[in-house]
Amino acid sequence: MLAGTEQRSGWRLIRWVVAAYVMVLTPVDARGEFPWAAGERVLFIGDSITQAGQYVALTEAYLWATRPELDLEIINAGLSSETVSGMTEPVHPGPRPDINQRLSRALELVRPDWVVVCYGMNDGIYHPASPEIVEAYRAGLKKVIDRVVAGGAKLILLTPPSFDADAPPVRKRLAEVKADEPYGYSNPYARYDETLVALGEVVTSYAGTAGVDRVIDVHAATDAYLKQVKQAKPDYAYGDGVHPPADGHLAMAIGLLAGLDCDPAEAENTLGLLAGLVPADREMTPTPEQSEFRRRLLTRFDTRSAAFRQAIAGKPAAANTPSLDQVEAESDRAGGELRGLAAQAISAVAVSPTRQAAAEKRWGETIAKLEQADKLETHPDDAILFLGSSSIRMWADIATDLAPHHPIQRGYGGARYSDLAVFAERLIQPHRYAAAVVFVGNDVTGNAKDTPMDELQRLVRHVISVSQRHQPNAPVLLVEVTPTPSRWKAWPKIREVNRMLREISLTEPGVFFVDTAQDYLDANKQPIPGYFRDDMLHQNRVGYTLWASLIRQRLDEALRSSERGRLVPQPLESAPAGQ
Repeated sequence: MLAGTEQRSGWRLIRWVVAAYVMVLTPVDARGEFPWAAGERVLFIGDSITQAGQYVALTEAYLWATRPELDLEIINAGLSSETVSGMTEPVHPGPRPDINQRLSRALELVRPDWVVVCYGMNDGIYHPASPEIVEAYRAGLKKVIDRVVAGGAKLILLTPPSFDADAPPVRKRLAEVKADEPYGYSNPYARYDETLVALGEVVTSYAGTAGVDRVIDVHAATDAYLKQVKQAKPDYAYGDGVHPPADGHLAMAIGLLAGLDCDPAEAENTLGLLAGLVPADREMTPTPEQSEFRRRLLTRFDTRSAAFRQAIAGKPAAANTPSLDQVEAESDRAGGELRGLAAQAISAVAVSPTRQAAAEKRWGETIAKLEQADKLETHPDDAILFLGSSSIRMWADIATDLAPHHPIQRGYGGARYSDLAVFAERLIQPHRYAAAVVFVGNDVTGNAKDTPMDELQRLVRHVISVSQRHQPNAPVLLVEVTPTPSRWKAWPKIREVNRMLREISLTEPGVFFVDTAQDYLDANKQPIPGYFRDDMLHQNRVGYTLWASLIRQRLDEALRSSERGRLVPQPLESAPAGQ
């Protein structure tokens, strides 16, 4: 999908995103992990900035790419001109909408587990801060909190983003107004951002309130971003000063994700890879694929958001307008395609040129020998492809142990997912098979070179995606990393790897987890030495016999659950002479 698979970490962006990250206010015991659980529904409410919602769509795209197992449902119900305070500037044409007038209907329709609240830009009614404005905002926000909590959902509160008086449309309006013209959207107070800071202090005052999981200072993120960009590009235009441009929404998204305990540098890099969107002080020309991804992402987002706004308002659909159910069905289809594109983008990162060079330098000759075996061996189409490290390579009796299944043995000693991901296509694509079995046990051994868990998850998913693209109907089995005496000190970290593998299997269709570890532990939960060779790392004949029984049982279950059912293996055939 992407032209170029490596981008430099956005060190410029990290500096301003840190401001947002450290200004996340939560109850003492609520920090430290991503708050949303698998399958939860998240409702965003806010004014026109949230209705435009690029920051919401970008947040969703990032989570598709990096945490697909969560399968979150994010619903946007932002409404242009809306407030939480119920206030309207006297010169505004008609009263502004108030979220408290439609919130009950929104909660009833969406039934969210979480509500993300972002108001304030209109609540200051473009005036200097006053006790009346601040207290109306405080009271209106309290109503929202109480109503959401009463409905059983949790809240995340966002401070209002920045107002930029230097934006050309604002400068133009301020240059045209008369001295006695009252403040309003068409004549904003020149230091209106100070009003938004005051409203942000109201938001932060609700940190620790029952039901409020955390407060995220989005204003700190956008303010630092504006200062950063203007230092590099003095003529930078921040939209119309009220509504952020695309890069401003990127700043909001990364500030939000940082507050959700996601890595801000990873967020910037991932969104650049997906949508070709980077901070305004960086040069990047999106590829056609990136531009198309962003177009499709926003089209889906806008269509779905409009349908929910209409349904919440209780207005009948216009003639020839799809119903909410029809929009949701199309949204599911489009979302599935976008998720697939996001997965492909992450897969591209997994085999970056740097990683390719390192893997080729260490394992190139070994992989070449395995490719030579592909030319000399003949295997039936219903064979079982075994990929991984030395436990696969050293399994001398694999054909006997797994009979009547026919194994294709493609393991190499010392393999890690960080190099298996590089060689996945070369090891997988030459073969037809009924299932693929993967065992890799060297990414986490308790030393400084251990693969970070988030990176490891991407690498595992890449290997799975290569197999599923090559043979969509062939299940992929992830074998649990075995507890061994020689690496027992690293077992707590290895268990994290196993939990990750199990989680992938529970959320990815066609992927199965082979649970083995408990069978290698004694009554005291210690590894049984009798299953291992003298090195206390590799299995002996007794260990392989146990391993084979566990893998074969799960393999049969996986094949029975596949669309084709269990395939009857064919006898092993010798390669023709001279090949």
